[in-house]
Amino acid sequence: MRCRVESDSASELLRCGVNTSASRIQTADRMADGAAAWLAALDDEQRAAANFAFDGEDERRNWGYFPRDFHGLPLLKMSARQQKLAHQLVISGLSLQGYARVASIIALENILDEIEERARSGARDPGRYFVSVFGAPGDARWGWRFEGHHVSLNFTIAGGAIVSPTPIFFGANPSEVEHGDRPVIRPCGEEEDLGRELLLSLDADQRRLATISPVAPPDMVLMNEPLVPETRLPGDVRPMQQMRYDDLTPEQLEALRFERARPKGIAASSMTPAQRAIMSALIDVYVDRLPPDLVAIERARIDDDGLDAMTFAWAGSERRREGHYYRLQATRFLVEYDNTQDGANHIHAVWRDPAGDFGDDILRRHLRDAHT
Repeated sequence: MRCRVESDSASELLRCGVNTSASRIQTADRMADGAAAWLAALDDEQRAAANFAFDGEDERRNWGYFPRDFHGLPLLKMSARQQKLAHQLVISGLSLQGYARVASIIALENILDEIEERARSGARDPGRYFVSVFGAPGDARWGWRFEGHHVSLNFTIAGGAIVSPTPIFFGANPSEVEHGDRPVIRPCGEEEDLGRELLLSLDADQRRLATISPVAPPDMVLMNEPLVPETRLPGDVRPMQQMRYDDLTPEQLEALRFERARPKGIAASSMTPAQRAIMSALIDVYVDRLPPDLVAIERARIDDDGLDAMTFAWAGSERRREGHYYRLQATRFLVEYDNTQDGANHIHAVWRDPAGDFGDDILRRHLRDAHT
């Protein structure tokens, strides 16, 4: 029987199967308070740049992780007090270690500027991280975004509860700065190390199943696709980078293809308990970016799918500082990780929900049922 949602209240969403636990609502309240305080501290011109209509789906889904014309209000155009309030909003959506990673990634802009000697261009600037709010904080449906080079946080709230924390992207360039043979800063090190540990834990037959291509794609296959498609070949999303993909043969491109219905790689059901434990730890690296009170909720969603169905696919070299890529995939969980650029010292890593990025599954259900 179809569930008719009469309003966006938490009770109505709960009645129709939406998870609105107290933890999810409390975190949403902290976000609403943080976003409202930040917006209230802005002048009219700043607020016009920062506040968008929630129903403007093209803008709300317009996420990215590379230098581009970001929308919203940048940190560099905020006062010290406004920046503090912006960071408090960011903290409301992350765990302590997640926020520490974001702060480290932002700090890398100055290091990258020194490496590239682009100080005059302003392209590498820790102030070029942008905050956007969609709708009015605390309304029936609203959301917010924080993003810049190598960070993209996207939260959707409906009925007073967080209905989607994805896409959530962390990257790093350089991914590692060393002093001798010791890392000084390595904000995405766990993503790399546990992925490789899982690969190397596989026996020869398992590794053949997991390895989908001897060559890694030059970036994530889906790039910043607004929503997860049914299928996609590497290079289809950003034609401007097609030259980088021309180095791959048609067979290699096909081997790297993303398909929602037919995940590539080795399934957890074909792994030993020890290997499954490594896979679970790797999943935790991504989920633990969230506040602790949301982690259990998101892990429960993954567990409901069943860990047995989770697949792990690897492409490229198994050695450090050589190009490599991996993909974790289940019905409601997708990770893409790529480290191929700048001597394999440049990481991109994103967590997505193939069916629910930006809360689209719940919002579509609401629109369908409320107007039937």
